[in-house]
Amino acid sequence: MTKEKKIDPSKKDISTTKSKKVDINSLEWNDYVLGLLSDEEKIDGNPTTDGLRRIFEIALDCVITQSHSEVVQAPDVNNEKRATVVHSLTFILNGLDDNPTLKNRTVSGAADVYWGNCDKVYRNHPVAVAETRAEGRALRRGLRLRKVVAAEEIAQNIEDDIDGNSVNKISDQQMNFMDVMGKRSNINIKELLLDLSIDSTNIKNISHDAAVGVIRELSKYQQNLNEIPSKLVGYDSEWR
Repeated sequence: MTKEKKIDPSKKDISTTKSKKVDINSLEWNDYVLGLLSDEEKIDGNPTTDGLRRIFEIALDCVITQSHSEVVQAPDVNNEKRATVVHSLTFILNGLDDNPTLKNRTVSGAADVYWGNCDKVYRNHPVAVAETRAEGRALRRGLRLRKVVAAEEIAQNIEDDIDGNSVNKISDQQMNFMDVMGKRSNINIKELLLDLSIDSTNIKNISHDAAVGVIRELSKYQQNLNEIPSKLVGYDSEWR
């Protein structure tokens, strides 16, 4: 006699849930779309732009024909290094009649990024951040997600200088990188700064571009340890 297998109704079949077609206008739509994402495609519950891009065609049963970004404002000293990008998505819905008005859809999303709304680690790349955020917003709009924000739109560690005076200054990431490379190659960072004619009185006042040059120099020495001048030898952890 075959024993009947009991199914706990409280335990949902994930594969069945994900394959179930949900109407885009229903209250279940948000949960359905977010359920298509993997755990790796969410950060603190918020979907990543990469994740939304992957499941867009699956959720809407469509084909993306164009994905385009336009920089409408480039960062410069007169606009607080602010970048504004508009991202447009064009897609064709499947399963409809041949009426192009119904099948062909276009959505857009815009984002502007500057030191005051961007994580410090990305503050020197406002165009790239704005592009990702704009695409995320376009994807959310096309998917008709309600009260959902893409992970990249959330800044958790923004610039603490409200005047933006440190926008072009060395970042914590650069300082940490310099410290690691100096330690590996046994190089005194302060002596290296002096050799490069960079004022090291206040490390945080070093410009971003100057820091790039220091890292480039450290990388060169790391590849050729025999070329390190004797005056630079001797790592000192107190250089900052």
